[in-house]
Amino acid sequence: MIVRKGIYVLCCALVSVAVTPFVFAQQKHSHAHEHGKGNLEITLDKNRILSHFTSPLQALVGFERPPKNQAETDAINTLNQRLLSPATLFSVNAEAECKPTILENKIVRDAANKHADLHYQLEFTCAKPAAIKQMTIHLFKDTKHLKEVRVEFVGPSGQKSSTANAKSNTVIFN
Repeated sequence: MIVRKGIYVLCCALVSVAVTPFVFAQQKHSHAHEHGKGNLEITLDKNRILSHFTSPLQALVGFERPPKNQAETDAINTLNQRLLSPATLFSVNAEAECKPTILENKIVRDAANKHADLHYQLEFTCAKPAAIKQMTIHLFKDTKHLKEVRVEFVGPSGQKSSTANAKSNTVIFN
């Protein structure tokens, strides 16, 4: 009985040691829900670029709760139309000949319906992967509430972080 209890305690300790760094890594990389700010994670892998953009809905349409009037409904409808044309929101330098595909496009609301985030994931498939150099974020053009996008990039050249805004909206990959 004592041996079993000792093995159980040892196993719990080992699991704790193995899981704790993972939990801290997840907390370190998660971003808080901040109005006016978005997050863009980019992964470059061979001829594919995976990008995952998240932002409070407020930064994109000016409010997060369900629409209360026709103007707010129109704002949501306009955003939804824009999201259907990913190349007008994010683009890779033309020389790489990349075509975007929407992988995820959804609004996630909290239980109280007070906060909502957009989750928008794209995959760019590029005909000339050696020519991939940069991605431009066009969201700032028609989105007056979006002030900055925190960008995290991972690719063959390593990892890097940067911040994009209306005046500096291009992410350089190398």
